[in-house]
Amino acid sequence: MRRRDLGILILCAFAIFFSLQNEGGFSFREAWFHSLDDTYPIKHEAERLPPPIVTDLNGDGRKEIIVATHDAKIQILEPSYAKGDENFVEARVIKEQSLLPEKVRVAAGRRPVAMATGVVTRHSRPGETSKEVLVVVTAGWSILCFDHNLKKLWENDVREDFPHAAHHKEVAIVITNYTLRHSDSGLVIVGGSMEVQPQLHLDPFEEELVAEQEAEKHRRAAGNTDEVEDVSAGKAWDRTRHFSYYAFAGYTGQKRWSHRSEDFHHVPNIASEVVPQHNYKLDASALNARHEGEAECRDFRESVLSVMPHRWERREDTRFELSHFRRHKRKASKKQMGKQNPHPSQKPEEKHVPGKDLTNKVVAGLGKATEFATATKARSRSVYMPVITNQTSFWWLPNVVVAHLSEGIEAVHLASGRTVCKLLLARGGLHADINGDGVLDHVQAFGANGAERMVPTGMVEAVKPCWAVATSGVPVREVIFNGSICRNSPFHSFQPGDFGGRAWGRTTNTAPLEVATPVLIPRKDGHRHRKGSFGDVIFLTSRGEVTSFSIRGGHGHGHGQGQDAQRMWQIVTGASWANHDSPSGLAADKIVPTLAALPLRKNAEAEAVLAAGEVEAVILHPDGSRLASFILPAPPSAPIIISDFSGDGLNDLIVVTNVGIYGFVQSRHPGAVLFSSLVGLLIVVMAVVGIMQHLNSPRGKPRVPDR
Repeated sequence: MRRRDLGILILCAFAIFFSLQNEGGFSFREAWFHSLDDTYPIKHEAERLPPPIVTDLNGDGRKEIIVATHDAKIQILEPSYAKGDENFVEARVIKEQSLLPEKVRVAAGRRPVAMATGVVTRHSRPGETSKEVLVVVTAGWSILCFDHNLKKLWENDVREDFPHAAHHKEVAIVITNYTLRHSDSGLVIVGGSMEVQPQLHLDPFEEELVAEQEAEKHRRAAGNTDEVEDVSAGKAWDRTRHFSYYAFAGYTGQKRWSHRSEDFHHVPNIASEVVPQHNYKLDASALNARHEGEAECRDFRESVLSVMPHRWERREDTRFELSHFRRHKRKASKKQMGKQNPHPSQKPEEKHVPGKDLTNKVVAGLGKATEFATATKARSRSVYMPVITNQTSFWWLPNVVVAHLSEGIEAVHLASGRTVCKLLLARGGLHADINGDGVLDHVQAFGANGAERMVPTGMVEAVKPCWAVATSGVPVREVIFNGSICRNSPFHSFQPGDFGGRAWGRTTNTAPLEVATPVLIPRKDGHRHRKGSFGDVIFLTSRGEVTSFSIRGGHGHGHGQGQDAQRMWQIVTGASWANHDSPSGLAADKIVPTLAALPLRKNAEAEAVLAAGEVEAVILHPDGSRLASFILPAPPSAPIIISDFSGDGLNDLIVVTNVGIYGFVQSRHPGAVLFSSLVGLLIVVMAVVGIMQHLNSPRGKPRVPDR
C-alpha cells in the first residue's frame, strides 16, 4: 500500500472517530404528547397548574403520568410510544376523576394547585411494590386524598385559616409511611402560604370590599378609640405571610397536628405591651418573632448542610423532605478507637452482644453459621415502619420535616409540628456548600435590564451587568469568587443594551438579559464530601451562554483558605430565550428556562448538565463538551421534568408548555461506542503498518538502470 493511500485512510478514520465522539452514546427522541385545553386563559402566575407526576400508582410495574386540568379534573395517562417511531404519539387517558363536590357541582375554588403521590402502607415485603395514594390541594384549600383507583378516601377543608382575596404563594405535600399513632397507616403533611392578591386582578366587588376595609382602618386610627384591639395584629405571624402546616393520618384523614399562624407563639398580655421608652432590655425571641422552643439553626449546622442545596424561584420550588436533625457536637481531642463512620449509609448493627465472647473463634464461627442459616427466613419478613414519637432519637429515623420556602428553610418537628429551627436565606440564587468547607455559601447571578444595577446580598456595592458573585457564610463573611458570565465582556466592558440575538436568525434582541438560577454539579477530587456540596457551579444566560466556575485548591481549608476559584469553560448554545416586559405585569406567556443537574440513570448522581431555552435543549458534559440536543415543540412554561416514564432505568424528559405536555425518551446507542472503539483500533493498526513500511523501506533513492 502506498504511503499516500495509507495517510488518506488514517485521516478518514480520524474524522469518523471524532464525529462519533461528538455524537455521544445517547439521545432524546420524541415519544408522546398530551394536548391541553386552551379555553382557560392564564391571567396570573398563581393560576398555573401543578406539574405532571410520573409514578406507578397501582403497583403493576408500569409507569403512569398524572396531570391536572383547568376544569378541576385529574387524569391518568399511559405514555405509549413506538420504539422505532421518531414522531409524537398521543398519550391515552386511562382514568379521569373530577374534583368537584358530589352534591353541589360548583367549580369555584376546586382548581388543583399541588399534587403528590406516596405509599402509606406500614407493612411491606422486600421487592413488593405497594399501591400509592394521591393527595391534591385545590385553590380553595380543600385537601383530597384518592387511592390507586382514584376513589376518594377522605377530604378536609382548611380555608378558614387563610385570608380571602389571596392566591397561593407556596404549597407543598409530603406522603410517608411513618406514622404518629399505632392505629394509623402513614402520614400526609400539607403546607402552604398565601399572598395578597394585587388590585389589578380583583373584581369590582372585591375592590369595593377592600376599599371599605381600608377606610375603616384609617377611621379607627384617626378616631383614637379606647377599644382594645387584637394584640397579634401586625405581628410577624400574620396570616398573609405565615407558612402553615397540617398533618393527617394517611387512610382516614384525621388531623394529627397543625401549625398555623397563631400556634407556638408567645402571646403577650396588655400589661407587657406597655414598655417604657428607656427600657432597652427587650426579649430577643420576641423581636425575632420566634416560636416556642425554636432554636438557632447554627446549633444544627451539619443537619442543615445535609438538606442543601436550596433554590427557590416559583411556587413549584416549595418542597418538603424528611430528615433527622441533631445538635452540633464539638470534635473530641482524641479519636476514640473503634469509632464508626460519622456519616454511615445504613442502620448500625449491634456488634457487642451481652453474654457473647467475640474473641472466641468457636463462638464466632457458630454465630456466623446461625446467621447464614436464618438469612432466608429474615428476607421473607415484612418491613415494618415504626411509629414516630417525641422520644424518637435514632438517627436513621426522621424527626423533622424540612420545608424549602421562599424565605429559606424551616425544620418542623415531625411528631408535634413545633418549629425546631428556621434559617432565613436570601431569595434568589443557589444556597449550598460549593467549596466543601462546611460553611453554607450563596451564589448569585445578575443579568442586565437597562441602566439598573443590582446589589448582591451582604455587599454594599452594585455589581456589573451579567455578573456572578459567590459569598460564604450566613451572614456573609467573605467573597469566594466573582466574575463575568457573558462571552463578550472579557475586560468587563459589557454594556447593558449591547446584546444582539445570535440564535435562530435573530438580528436584534431588545428583551432584558436574564440569568437562570445556577446549579451545582458534583466533582470528584479524591476526598469524601457531603451530598449536595463541593462541585462546579454552572450558569446560563438568556443568550444561551453556559459558564462553569470551579473551586480549585487544597482540601480541608476552611473559609476559602488555600482555595482558588476560576472559570473553567464557557460556550454558546441554542438554549436562548427572550421575555419582554409586559405593561400589565402579567406573566402568562413567560418562557421558563431550565438549568438542572441531569442524572442519566434513575437514582444516580448527576453526570450531565441540562440547559433549555425557548427553542432548543442541550445536554452538556461537566467539562463543557456537548453530549446531545433536541428541538422543543413549543416554548416551555415550566422547568423540564426529569423522570423515568419508560421504566428502563434511564431518566427521560417531560416538557410542559401552554398548549400541551410532551415526553422525550432517552435512547442509548451502544453501537456507536463499539464502532468508535473499532475505528480507534483500526487507526492504531494502520499507524503500525505505516511505521513498519517506513522502517522496511530501502534507504536512499533507488538507482536508475543504465540503458
